[in-house]
Amino acid sequence: MSDLAVEQEGTEAVLTFSYPDRLLSGLPLTDLASVEIYRVIDPSPTLVSPAPVAAGPAPKTDEAPGAAARRVALNARLTEESFYREAKKIEALPLPALAQHTRGASIVYRDPLGALLAKGKGPSTLGYAVVSVRRGGERSPISNVTTLAPDIPPGPPTILNVTAEDGRICLEWERPDSDVLGRRPPKIGGYFVYRRTLDEEEYGAPRNNVSIVGTAFVDVSPPYGKLLYTVRATLPDKPKVEGPPAIEAGVDYRDVFPPLAPARLDALSEGRLVRLVWDPVAAGDLAGYAVFRADGSGAFARLNADLVKESFFNDETAQPGHRYRYVVRAVDTAGNQSAPSPEAAAEPF
Repeated sequence: MSDLAVEQEGTEAVLTFSYPDRLLSGLPLTDLASVEIYRVIDPSPTLVSPAPVAAGPAPKTDEAPGAAARRVALNARLTEESFYREAKKIEALPLPALAQHTRGASIVYRDPLGALLAKGKGPSTLGYAVVSVRRGGERSPISNVTTLAPDIPPGPPTILNVTAEDGRICLEWERPDSDVLGRRPPKIGGYFVYRRTLDEEEYGAPRNNVSIVGTAFVDVSPPYGKLLYTVRATLPDKPKVEGPPAIEAGVDYRDVFPPLAPARLDALSEGRLVRLVWDPVAAGDLAGYAVFRADGSGAFARLNADLVKESFFNDETAQPGHRYRYVVRAVDTAGNQSAPSPEAAAEPF
């Protein structure tokens, strides 16, 4: 394995590497028994930096064929011996455990760093490597040694308000008062906001691509339903080092927001017919319009049983000698009605 990578998330080092499924010869690995994970505190530079290669053409030597390959093999063996002297095996994952840590074609392992970070400043550098072990006990060469400079993340923020509005949800929170070790004041570079629905077990990617400097966020066009939010603070210049999440805050986001009312309504008398025309309402969830009529100073009553899809309507039940007042309301797919349009009056003849 040569693609081991590590990042810090909160107080954990997250290791990612490809599932070992091949022998050095390229043939399928069919008898994998376990994967061992090693950690070394403040590794020596020779473990993580390959020896420099001199520039220019290789000098002429009288070495026997294969001498260069033997030197490479010897250096690799010496590096492994040095690594095993410095490193500590922190985990051995047998096949059942590997299945629990597998994500697609990769293995993801989380190494808790809380105990190390609690020791004052903690280590300046951590080195990691992994080794595959076959059922007969044969071990692979160590993977690439990847390093991490751990830092102490801020503590969890406190969510103050989650306010549902038409087409958006507004969040406000309070900054952490300490880092995860209780030290004050914490170093804070920004925040990430996360959202999930009630039936989702885990949070996905944050709602904001770039960390927020302030302590408020507007989630635009959220889905309707029961939603849960959390917020995590990050370190300055290290947006991937997030602190623990805030205690979740939820909201039952329902469509209780009516559309806008039609801005204009005209009523035109055409004999025994009154033609109504109004300005259409721009709403993505518009279902149609409800038309209301009042006779003189009486109360308004709805004229159309089914919603009108267009922005006009003919009142064919108007009687001559009556003065009618009309209003129109927009209705969305959730049944929310807008405020009435301006009144328009007409008297059929």
